Amino acid sequence: MRITDYIDQIKSLTENLKGRDYGFRPDNVYQEGIPENREIIGQMVDPLMLPGSSIENKEALIDLHKKSSDGKACLLLVEHYSNFDYPCLVRLVEKDKDLGIPVASAFLPLQGMKLSEGNPITAAFSNSYDTIVIYPSRSIDKVQDEAERKKIRDISVPINIAAIKELTKRKHAGHIITVFPAGTRYRPWEPESGKGVREIYSYLKTFDYLCFLAINGNTLVPCREEVMEQDEPRQDVMTFTFSDVVDSKTFRQKAAAEVTPDMDVRQHTVDKVMETLFAMHDRNEPARLEKLKALGINNQE
Repeated sequence: MRITDYIDQIKSLTENLKGRDYGFRPDNVYQEGIPENREIIGQMVDPLMLPGSSIENKEALIDLHKKSSDGKACLLLVEHYSNFDYPCLVRLVEKDKDLGIPVASAFLPLQGMKLSEGNPITAAFSNSYDTIVIYPSRSIDKVQDEAERKKIRDISVPINIAAIKELTKRKHAGHIITVFPAGTRYRPWEPESGKGVREIYSYLKTFDYLCFLAINGNTLVPCREEVMEQDEPRQDVMTFTFSDVVDSKTFRQKAAAEVTPDMDVRQHTVDKVMETLFAMHDRNEPARLEKLKALGINNQE
């Protein structure tokens, strides 16, 4: 099975997106999604999430949502394994009687430009949700030619400055700003994909509260060629586990206290973010595997 097997749903998503402005410009960094598309995607991921899929420690999400609603700047730091991570999260939160659509609608993810600019199928999914668009630093770092790098910076810098201004406005207006600190999906065959992006430190500095979200399970397994059409949808038990809400300043101070003169405090702090997420993930995995075993499934990676 491939993502292209959902051809009718993808056509509907694409049709609903027609006529909307998704151009990448400084005056268009905040891009609204479409409720009808979110429902279509929700119906796609529903059968992929097996019985036992759950939101764990949802009390922390309720706490985070309340703080955000009260005008506090709240940052959600999320693991990332597949392009269905966010749709599955939103769907489970929407359907939870203690959370529901008001909480799901508070999430506002930062989206790298490449999610929408290269692949029409990827764009159909990513453009269906409210986002703030940024130009990811990793995309610039991969460019070797200096002239090309300058050309990209001329485009990316104004967009990223506008994105920060938009984020500053939205984070005090009831939105839970949602970021994937690795900046990409984790792929076991590419260990660097699990390393936190240094620029995340800049976000940590400007938020009142942090919350970490570990993701166990995968309903859209990435292919090695990184072509979404070849990603493999599969049924899995999905577990989304929220940490307790953490004071951002306290987290940064604890990380800084570990830094020696030869260390980069920014990268070390982001490394602590990833360390926290991976530790949560490892703690949660045995219980999830037991759920799979109870369903008669023993071969999930």
